[in-house]
Amino acid sequence: MDRQNPTTPPAADAGRREEDLRARRDAWLESLDLPDKCRLLFELESLLKGLDRFFNIQNLPLANMEQAITINFIEEMEIVLQFLDRVAEISGRLLEASNRQDYQFRAYVEHKLLGDYERTRWREAALEQRDPEDSLFTLYSAFVNIRELVRGLLRLPQVSYTLFFNSGSLINREIIANRYFNPAREISFRPEYDRIANRRIGRIIRSITTPELQRQVSIVVLAFNRLLQYLRFVDPQRESVEELKSSLLFFALIHSESKYLMEFMERNLPERLQAIGNGQATAFAELCDSLAFQLQMELKKIHAGELTNLSKQKKLDLVRVAVENSHGIFVNFFQQSIYQILKLFEPALTGEEIFPAFISRKRQSVKLREDIAALDALMNKFEEITETTEAGQKLDTYVKYLQLQKAMIARMRSETLPLMRHQDMVEFEKYFLFVDDLSLDDLHLMDVLDKFKMQSKFFKIFVETTLGLMENRSDLQGTPLDAQRVERMLKRFVAQFLK
Repeated sequence: MDRQNPTTPPAADAGRREEDLRARRDAWLESLDLPDKCRLLFELESLLKGLDRFFNIQNLPLANMEQAITINFIEEMEIVLQFLDRVAEISGRLLEASNRQDYQFRAYVEHKLLGDYERTRWREAALEQRDPEDSLFTLYSAFVNIRELVRGLLRLPQVSYTLFFNSGSLINREIIANRYFNPAREISFRPEYDRIANRRIGRIIRSITTPELQRQVSIVVLAFNRLLQYLRFVDPQRESVEELKSSLLFFALIHSESKYLMEFMERNLPERLQAIGNGQATAFAELCDSLAFQLQMELKKIHAGELTNLSKQKKLDLVRVAVENSHGIFVNFFQQSIYQILKLFEPALTGEEIFPAFISRKRQSVKLREDIAALDALMNKFEEITETTEAGQKLDTYVKYLQLQKAMIARMRSETLPLMRHQDMVEFEKYFLFVDDLSLDDLHLMDVLDKFKMQSKFFKIFVETTLGLMENRSDLQGTPLDAQRVERMLKRFVAQFLK
């Protein structure tokens, strides 16, 4: 056992122990004959960190956080079970690659063949975790045990907050106690999975001549890149509701890590950059402060909007739209953030040079304005029909209008809402939900029809106000709305609807 030198500061001694553990783990990883070992290890550590953060309800998109004690967490525990299975599976694969194919037999011996005292000594030896293989076996055994407990909990009609919280505490304890595989210990970057493949990004950062500024830029870019990597585990095209809901674990992890990044950019970074005292450092500090505020708004848009109560949703289409929109919002923001940072140091840089599917802020604003203008044009045409023609007195006209609105809302949910600011999105979503709840037969009831007319009229005023405010955006200055293009867009939409 390592002994602490009484003349060595505790922090320095702890730092050396951490370095020794990292060196041993690196040597173990290098020795593995497994083609995808780095990908598997990154997934394992992402899952462990995600499980740790998932049990903090501040990271969950719950509609009523104050009444968490009354919530049935059974759907959340179903998500947890999926990833307990996956952690056990990955741990097993890594143990096999470590020439420890006996790990399942060891577990059998521990539980079935040993007496009480022998079992205690066996466990004590394993818990010393002298090498990465022992740590993996400890992790594997613990998660198999916890998995069975969770399966038992899922047989209950309700999983209370107390059961949910204490299950998380058990998992958290096992992660913290693991010597070699504890990603929850600290935020750190590792070359085996944080290396940025795009060489242009590396060249721009290396071109920064002030060493401390270069270091701080690297930290922020790597942090945003790590968040992008977490999003690779989110697949909006999954076929089942359960698979799509499993994305909530990674969104909880991104929510938590984003909070740490915001705090770093708002509090720690300014102090570090102030000492540099040049124009680039000042510009970088101001940009990061702006990005921190924008990130807070994006988190609110997703956490208090797109994903709210998603674990309770049963409809596949609605779950997929929420996951797809949230994934798109995050990818867009994280890519935009990296691009804006790098553009400070290379003004001629374009987003497409570092991200093939990059869409500039200006193009996003133009699309958003055109989509909202198309909706406004649709509402204007029906208002004109209802107020100036005999068709406006017929129920069929309103039925067709409702059908068109439902179709346009479905398109805007996937293509337009992710581009909106949170405060605008809230009002749009409120009206969209109102339209979702209306059936065509409902319009045969006079009071429902009158409510539809009134709500449409109020919403149309909000749409027009939003369009007017958009003209003040800096990225739209000098780019007037192309009314003819909007008219063509609307005609194509109506033609496709009538097919």
